[in-house]
Amino acid sequence: MKRLLIIDGHAFVFRAYYAFGASNLTNSKTGKPSGATFGFFKMLFKLIQDYTPSHIAMTFDPGGPLERGKIFQDYKANRKPMPEDLRPQIQEVMETLEKIGFKILKIEGQEADDVIGTLCETYRSTAKEILIFSGDKDLYQLLEKKNIKMLRGKKGVTEFVEIDSAWVKEELGVDVKQIPDYMGIVGDTSDNIPGVKGIGDKGASKLLQEYKSLDGVYKNLDKIKNPGLKTKLSEQKENAYLSKQLATIRRDLQLGITEKDIEIPDYKSDEAILYFKSQGYNVLSKDLAKSAGKEVPKDPEPAANSPENITIPPAEKGAYKLITSVDELSKICRGLLKSRVLSVDTETTSPNPSMANLLGISFSNQEKTGFYVSVKNNASLFQDKSLSLEEVREHLGPVLSSQVPKVGQNIKYDLIVLENHGFVLNNIQFDTMLASYVLRPEGRRHNMDDLAKEFLNYNTITYDDLVGTGKKKKELTDIDPEQVAEYAAEDADVTFRLYQIFRKSIKDSGVEPILRDMEMPLISVLAKMEKTGIALDVPYFEELARDFDREIRHLESEIHRQAGGPFNIASTKELQKILFDDLKLRIVKKTQTGFSTDHEVLEELVGEHPIIEKLLNYRKYTKLKSTYVDALPKMVNPKTGRIHTSYNQTIAATGRLSSTDPNLQNIPIRDREGRLLRKGFTVDSNDYEILSLDYSQIELRIMAHISKDPAMLEAYNHGLDIHKRTAAALYGVPEIDVTHEMRDKAKVVNFSVIYGVTPYGLSRNLRIPRDEAKSFIERYMTQYPGVKSYMDSMVEFAEKNGYVQTLTGRRRPVMDINSTHKSAKEAAKRIAINSPIQGTSADMIKIAMIKIHEDIEKKHYKSRMLLQVHDELVFEVHKKEKDDFKASMKKHMETAMSLDLPIVVEGKFGVNWDEAH
Repeated sequence: MKRLLIIDGHAFVFRAYYAFGASNLTNSKTGKPSGATFGFFKMLFKLIQDYTPSHIAMTFDPGGPLERGKIFQDYKANRKPMPEDLRPQIQEVMETLEKIGFKILKIEGQEADDVIGTLCETYRSTAKEILIFSGDKDLYQLLEKKNIKMLRGKKGVTEFVEIDSAWVKEELGVDVKQIPDYMGIVGDTSDNIPGVKGIGDKGASKLLQEYKSLDGVYKNLDKIKNPGLKTKLSEQKENAYLSKQLATIRRDLQLGITEKDIEIPDYKSDEAILYFKSQGYNVLSKDLAKSAGKEVPKDPEPAANSPENITIPPAEKGAYKLITSVDELSKICRGLLKSRVLSVDTETTSPNPSMANLLGISFSNQEKTGFYVSVKNNASLFQDKSLSLEEVREHLGPVLSSQVPKVGQNIKYDLIVLENHGFVLNNIQFDTMLASYVLRPEGRRHNMDDLAKEFLNYNTITYDDLVGTGKKKKELTDIDPEQVAEYAAEDADVTFRLYQIFRKSIKDSGVEPILRDMEMPLISVLAKMEKTGIALDVPYFEELARDFDREIRHLESEIHRQAGGPFNIASTKELQKILFDDLKLRIVKKTQTGFSTDHEVLEELVGEHPIIEKLLNYRKYTKLKSTYVDALPKMVNPKTGRIHTSYNQTIAATGRLSSTDPNLQNIPIRDREGRLLRKGFTVDSNDYEILSLDYSQIELRIMAHISKDPAMLEAYNHGLDIHKRTAAALYGVPEIDVTHEMRDKAKVVNFSVIYGVTPYGLSRNLRIPRDEAKSFIERYMTQYPGVKSYMDSMVEFAEKNGYVQTLTGRRRPVMDINSTHKSAKEAAKRIAINSPIQGTSADMIKIAMIKIHEDIEKKHYKSRMLLQVHDELVFEVHKKEKDDFKASMKKHMETAMSLDLPIVVEGKFGVNWDEAH
């Protein structure tokens, strides 16, 4: 064997994903994310070209329980769930590798590291050279022989650095055979191997240089002069030996392969090239053909019954028309009034409907047909092909205000734009974007271009196709309306076609009531709120900016003083040096470029040095200043003098609303800085006050209702303090002896359990030992056994049906609930447990908003609903209506749904949002 190349498959895919995934590459055939797959093979072929291996072994981690997980239950428990778009690409990578001839090595219960270790042990004597591609530090222990080296990626994606035993010795200060002992002391945050907390790389290196091994360290514990170091080692001896065991690579697995099995395959064959082409990877296909010195072969003719001949046939392009005269518009509008359904779309100057000027309206009332009327604009170069706003309003206005059912794609946007220009859009019946979302809430793409490709096999004219990009980009007003008509009328036509498809799917799926009775009526509610906006005290924010600047400068000065001198606080590299080299703080998490200084790490280091709290505050102030204090005044609409946020119905898979431009959902709720921000949201007339109405503990109440837990129901039905009752159970004391600190921790436990928290997660939330967190969860389940039964039943339901649902019937698919990957499975279980709770809460406030909107319209209140933030509604209330309005709105919220316990809404008035909150 000349040269064996061993690939750590998952590491290779992850590297490809983060190198190419950010570019949002999609497969030219399926439209699905493909950056990881494309990057994997781009990197692989370059690696083979550069190192010319005679043999290659592709190793991947298996699904299911791992041997190390049996030794240490929390092994890899801290890993974040895999990105949703990566998992299918890993599967695609493995399938493609096998298709083009590569051997994949995967052993149940064993990690890729152990397969790599066994390969090295098996071929160390017969291979002239073995190269391992991986970033795992524990694999350094395999580099004992000179013919075994590791390849680690450099900053680019196709450049690699070779690592051997000499490099390890220079970099870490230990021999490769000492790596298990070294890992026993420093641990590995990526795999949740604990090590000896408080001893970093340099400390471990010094210990092993002097005492040679972990055994040597503990045999000579009394000789260690540093009392702090000695205490850490003594108290964490069990963790040290456990960590060494976890970090020791096995080399004795039964692989069941021969040398011939891992010979480099003919991956440049015509079949391989055509396979990449058939899967939509044209660039890889061409690259392979070019490297083989040939052209891409022609596709073979598909058999009559092959999949290529039974896919969705491409939809035909419609016949689209620009309306250029009043007579023509009048005639068409008379026909439109007889339509069974009318699809409507607008063209404007801005994606923000409150700021947009109307440039044209397109409509379609049958497939393959569409019309567009261009509205005159002072900036337009084509006035002769446009009609005045008054002319369009006179003739098209009656059609839009008629009872002809209207459909659209994100029709809330069109509704706001049209109303702002004097139109009335009545009888909105269907929104294709919302239909796609209700059917597939986990889907990322509900935009028309993607839906057209997926459901019609139709490539639309995109906005970039029309206006261009970069330096060649034009304004819509600079483009001939004839050309715009092809784009705009196509949008209306495609929306009409999608409506025909989704209308049937919605009825067949069982979620029609969610769309019909909740999401569709909510459109007019949100449109009214967005149009209304909320007043912003700009002078107050200008003063607040100066206050924040002073605080930031003060924090910067304190940080520099505690660091021993000035440095760039925003520089990760400089901060790493200050924290871990100069101040010798504990290393919590490592990255490819050094030691992590992210928020999670700093939170864990709180209390270990005064600089940490200052850094957290510095980051908080700088972020709030840039995101809100400086940004919000610039977002005030000059026409209204108000902030107009946009509400999104299709973002959160649980059904929760989100807001953008600005995002008001992320303003801190309880802390001083959040209150300072809320103080700037106010009223612009002395006749009004702000009213905030907030559901009290709504998710816990929903949990009590769904779980039917007797103790929970009793607490809520008798108005008891649920957090105090939980604290008494957790600490084993009478409720009268519960302290404020106990109650605060119990509150965290109450709300964490709803999210399916693990002992590891709760220990992080409360900053307590994992054993104590585990004990808290066990006592919680004893106190509230119905909660445990609910959780088990939801997981079982999801495993059987593939989804969970809210009390109203909103469904959420649980993608990885039957996965064999532990972290994916655990994340899916948390979704199954929490989604019915959080989704029901979202449904409840939506139902309340619809009732409130109807009541405001019916009673002609001067008061208006302004904002929805999580479980809170914010109103602008006329002083003469205060008592009646508050009572009515509170009642609507408390009776939105019927539960087996009281729904409580709390609220008060104020001159600004903070005072009312």
